[in-house]
Amino acid sequence: KVADKLNITQGAVSQWEQGKSNPDTNQLIALADLFGVSIDDLLDRPEVPQRPMDEGDFFREKVRRDPEYRLLFHAAKNAKPEHLRAATAMLKALEGKNDN
Repeated sequence: KVADKLNITQGAVSQWEQGKSNPDTNQLIALADLFGVSIDDLLDRPEVPQRPMDEGDFFREKVRRDPEYRLLFHAAKNAKPEHLRAATAMLKALEGKNDN
C-alpha cells in the first residue's frame, strides 16, 4: 500500500524495510506526510535542544504566522533604524498588553 501511495515499486519499499537502501529526500517527505509524522520521527532522530528565542526569532515567528506582522515587515524594508527601534518597542508593549 505504501508503494502504491508513493507511486514507487514494492521492491523499493522492501529494500527500505530490509535496510538495503534508504528513501530519498522527496520520498521521506512523502512518507512523513502519508503517516502524519515529522521527518525527524521517521528517522528516529532525537529532539534537537532549542536555544532560547531571541528578539529576532520572536519577530520572525510573528511575521511567519501573522499576516498583519507580515505587512508591517514589508512596510519596514525602507524604514530608518530609529523608526524600527521605536516600532519594536511599541510592538513589545502591545504584546505585553495582549498577554493580560
